Amino acid sequence: MNSNDSSLMAGIIYYSQEKYFHHVQQTAAVGLEKFSNDPVLKFFKAYGVLKEEHIQDAISDLESIRHHPDVSLCSTMALIYAHKRCEIIDREAIQELEYSLKEIRKTVSGTALYYAGVFLWLIGHHDKAKEYIDRMLKISRGFREAYVLRGWVDLTSDKPHSAKKAIEYLEQGIQDTKDVLGLMGKAMYFMMQQNYSEALEVVNQITVTSGSFLPALVLKMQLFLARQDWEQTVEMGHRILIPPRMAGT
Repeated sequence: MNSNDSSLMAGIIYYSQEKYFHHVQQTAAVGLEKFSNDPVLKFFKAYGVLKEEHIQDAISDLESIRHHPDVSLCSTMALIYAHKRCEIIDREAIQELEYSLKEIRKTVSGTALYYAGVFLWLIGHHDKAKEYIDRMLKISRGFREAYVLRGWVDLTSDKPHSAKKAIEYLEQGIQDTKDVLGLMGKAMYFMMQQNYSEALEVVNQITVTSGSFLPALVLKMQLFLARQDWEQTVEMGHRILIPPRMAGT
């Protein structure tokens, strides 16, 4: 994948966060048609399988990619997470994976730290996710996506002061780009502040460049609803449902 496909990754993360795990798998599968054998897309497809409780299938999928440098860390973490959810827990397998995790951490790349941070955030380990993102930013301060992710982690934190810092990280990550995940975070921040006009302006920036990006259309409908603009809410609902499209297509 490349920076021109930020809506694909944003869609996967949005569906993961909203717990639409079948959509996670579908969106990753659509991406794999374009980016054959992409390890990141394979990881998120396996993550969707795992969260639908198809544990053995997920373990098999994660094992097939765990040695790829970009996803070695998140795949190993996900494998430990999966094994702990098995009916019969294989303690020896977990012990081996935990040892492997320690070894991977010694020479891990910034990209691997990023996807580990995404995984930890999505399973609700906010503080641990921050540790990985902050470590990554020490390695590569120019990695915009890490600032965006840090913003999202703060935005979804249950600590009020963290949410206030989120916009600074998001702005730093977006800069002058059209990063879809960053813009979605910025829109969510304004929505949480009940600044619906600013939020709508940000969402419009996404729909101009990615008109069929379903999560942005859903957010737009929620904004019209919050403003009690019933006509626009209904119109946006029809646009979402007819025709239905997957994000990133």
